[in-house]
Amino acid sequence: MITRDKDIMTIGDQDYQLAAGDSWAIPGSVEHSVKVLKQVEAIEVFVPVREDYLD
Repeated sequence: MITRDKDIMTIGDQDYQLAAGDSWAIPGSVEHSVKVLKQVEAIEVFVPVREDYLD
């Protein structure tokens, strides 16, 4: 979920402009990227847990 400012997220071949309060879901194995428009803050949740991100 975006908690401050906004960005543009590309999921597959679709672009989404996200602002504070917006959330998103990315299916497994789908290419994605983000273009930060300002100093964005976000909360990310991974299901299942990404063990490689716990370190």
